[in-house]
Amino acid sequence: MAEDKNVVEEISLDKQPKKKIKKKSTKLNKTIRFFLGVVLVLAIGYGIFNYVPFIAKYDHYVIATGSMEPVISVRDIVIIDSSTTIDEIEVGEIIAFNVDLNLDGVDEIVVHYLYSVEEIDGELVIKTKPEISNQVDEWDLTEDDILGKHVMTIRKLGGFLLFASSTIGKIVLVFDVLVIYVIIEFLADPKKEKKNEEKNCNETEKTEE
Repeated sequence: MAEDKNVVEEISLDKQPKKKIKKKSTKLNKTIRFFLGVVLVLAIGYGIFNYVPFIAKYDHYVIATGSMEPVISVRDIVIIDSSTTIDEIEVGEIIAFNVDLNLDGVDEIVVHYLYSVEEIDGELVIKTKPEISNQVDEWDLTEDDILGKHVMTIRKLGGFLLFASSTIGKIVLVFDVLVIYVIIEFLADPKKEKKNEEKNCNETEKTEE
């Protein structure tokens, strides 16, 4: 009888570590699934905004100056239809375009009204103007400079978008994801967790039998 009792005790001791390993494995799998889910959501969002034709044709820019106030303010986000050609844009509509503002060989993106379109020596010469002045902009644009037509303004969210695209902003967003995960873990129903653990243990025992 003593030998039988020892055998039972040895079997019980062998099973206990396996339960702990199973518990740790379950938590690890849950953590991996959570972060894979976050990555999947981000990947799907990136794919939609860059490769779905109806959506990918729209670009967005954050306004940095007050030349279009009060129609468009600093830190507003403007949505631009990049599929629009100059032939489809009417005088008086708002457009986005490239122009070398500082004469340093680097183009900046500007959002102003389309003022006029003229054909000179077989080429289109495009003029623009801001909201804050009736004076026409000094630069002459070509058709290649035009990025598209303004379709929507999202008020005051540009600051967040600039922050989110910065290095520190990305770090903060990753940290926020970790905090959300920890909160979800702590708010999980303890009884439900206990039931799941008991169920996993019972399934392990049946498998071993």
